[in-house]
Amino acid sequence: MAVDSGLPLGILAEIEYAETKCQLDPSDRLTFVSDGVIEAINDKRELFGFDRTQVISAQPASTIAETARRFGQQDDISVLGIVRDAVAGASSHAHNAEHAIGL
Repeated sequence: MAVDSGLPLGILAEIEYAETKCQLDPSDRLTFVSDGVIEAINDKRELFGFDRTQVISAQPASTIAETARRFGQQDDISVLGIVRDAVAGASSHAHNAEHAIGL
């Protein structure tokens, strides 16, 4: 999903951010990662990068964070995974969230 880029949260108090809305169907998953995952650098000076991140994006948040840490990240890592549960009623919505914040 394409989203607008912007300054990191908390840099400027008066900054306004673009909003992106989407509909999650049952079992859909969204995974948000900080630059700490994508910018992890190993001993060979290779970035973990977007391609590796996409490959593991369906893993639990803690697994993604640990993978970036093991790859060589020394900076902060934040991962948030959201999965929409299937629900019995059409008017009811349930969401599961998992998060991993490390280093």
